Amino acid sequence: MRSGMFKKAGKEKKELMEIDITSLLDILVILLVFLLKSYNASDLSVDIVSNLTLPNSSSMKLGNHAVIVQVDKRGTIYVDNIEVKEAHFGGDKISGLYETLKMKKKESEKSREVSLTHSKNRSDHVNILLDQDHPYEIMQKVMHTSALAGFSKFKLIVKAQ
Repeated sequence: MRSGMFKKAGKEKKELMEIDITSLLDILVILLVFLLKSYNASDLSVDIVSNLTLPNSSSMKLGNHAVIVQVDKRGTIYVDNIEVKEAHFGGDKISGLYETLKMKKKESEKSREVSLTHSKNRSDHVNILLDQDHPYEIMQKVMHTSALAGFSKFKLIVKAQ
């Protein structure tokens, strides 16, 4: 008799419950809009020195966190927004730039040894910003000097159209 009672109770039809997810979808859409609005493909920001007009580009590749070398219209060279003294374009390398970059290389290697995790700065990368009116030879010398100082990978930073 008992077994019959359990069978009867188990055969009852279960009611389907409906859940209204409209308000949940509204919240997700609002979150999506805010996330897309605040999305930034790169957190790299560069303070451009005065007297520097960047060339235009349609490329969308972004720069790395690295040492930043800038050359303005007058030929003044800046490394991480600090003016390089005695930067002469004569010879096969730019002397002041070479010395400054060698110091930067030593600093990045020391900081890498001290910290267990790699820092955001890459020790062999350099971002180069040149005025659009400079001849190719200046860019070539800046790249060559950077390579001699141990920065063998380059990103040329330009203005996106």
